[in-house]
Amino acid sequence: MRIKEIFEELGSDFLSLLIQTFNQIDDLVFVMSYNGKDYEYVYANQAAKDTVNLPSTLRHVSLKSIVSEDAYGNLRAHYDKARTTLEKVRYVAPIEHRGKQIIGESLLTPIYMEKHNLHFILAIVRDITDHEQALRDLQAAQKQLDDERLRLESLIEYNNEAIFQVDNEGLIVKCNPEAKEFLNSTSSEIQNTLLAEWFQETFFTEWFSDSHFPQQSARHELWVTRKNTSDRQYIKLKFIPIYVENNQQGWYALLSDATIETNLQNELQRMAFIDHLSGLPNRRAFDDKLDYLLQQTVGTTERLAVFLLDGYKFKSINDTYGHDAGDAVIKEAASRIQRVLRDNDLVARFGGDEFAVLVPQIKSNEVIHEVANRILAEFKQPFIYKNKEIQIKLGIGASAFPGTALNKNQLLKEADHALYEIKEKSGVGFQLFTK
Repeated sequence: MRIKEIFEELGSDFLSLLIQTFNQIDDLVFVMSYNGKDYEYVYANQAAKDTVNLPSTLRHVSLKSIVSEDAYGNLRAHYDKARTTLEKVRYVAPIEHRGKQIIGESLLTPIYMEKHNLHFILAIVRDITDHEQALRDLQAAQKQLDDERLRLESLIEYNNEAIFQVDNEGLIVKCNPEAKEFLNSTSSEIQNTLLAEWFQETFFTEWFSDSHFPQQSARHELWVTRKNTSDRQYIKLKFIPIYVENNQQGWYALLSDATIETNLQNELQRMAFIDHLSGLPNRRAFDDKLDYLLQQTVGTTERLAVFLLDGYKFKSINDTYGHDAGDAVIKEAASRIQRVLRDNDLVARFGGDEFAVLVPQIKSNEVIHEVANRILAEFKQPFIYKNKEIQIKLGIGASAFPGTALNKNQLLKEADHALYEIKEKSGVGFQLFTK
């Protein structure tokens, strides 16, 4: 029996209205009957006819004759399930429509008419291509967010800097393994504590309590001492604000231990100003100190004296006793000069057997002569090297500021001129420059 005949029993007007209604909707509507072998098309609305290449007459048109071989097996399984279980079946599958593929969501509703022993399947197919595309876009966006989150977590987790995530008051929310190692503590011990609590200095307390600090990245370098320790560490610290929807939610505090690097730099800098043999400041350090003392002396009633010292026939020591002996004499000479000077005086080695001395805060020229005589007295005693006595004689030239010299170079030239006069005479003794 045809479905139309069944509907005639219900009323032709009702059937016409129902068919007209189906033809007005965009969803695909099929009514399929089961003939014991396959499913045949009984009815298709206009949208279904436009989508599926159905013949004008649907009599004995089977499902297998319309759909592709690849699609048939999957569709047949869904139809069989609805027919045998008498339960609705919902599934999603691609459909070819006017030369392009759309995504259709199908709802199969089984209809069993026991009186006529008929099995029908009402199939309603909705085009969910846009929905599926939007869902895929959402899933892709979510995956991108998840990937970004994983990359960020990886960056934090495996960073060689200690990273603390803190709120605006400095309370630690989480930290990476490097941070736990830096504080020598576990996550449970660190989380929900104030970052300031882990250091003896007040820097972090002051930083987070200052309501006027800029809401932007900030860099600091400072010495810190962790709680319960006495070792100071030089750290490089960077604060990065955390914003969510234009509201600051806290900070990332990135901390790296630069103690070894800083100590090395300080040592290299110190070595750049030190004479390695004598341990005294070198010419570079002497020049810097002289510049500073000249500025300090200007406008005062005090004077600054510059002494240049040169050993007499020093090269003969290397020739006679060897370079080890010469080095030992240089070290001893440096020690002898230092012990007759004040703490705020400076002795430097220019090279070879040449030394220079700065004596600030001098009241008169008599003090300059006293300093020179003390140095000369130290060289009257012979130097001992491997039980051998080595006699060293010294010449000293000096100049004073303020005086005739107007700058550092002129002051050094005056002292050098005075030393030259000593060398021209005997090479031993002291001469203060006078014009």
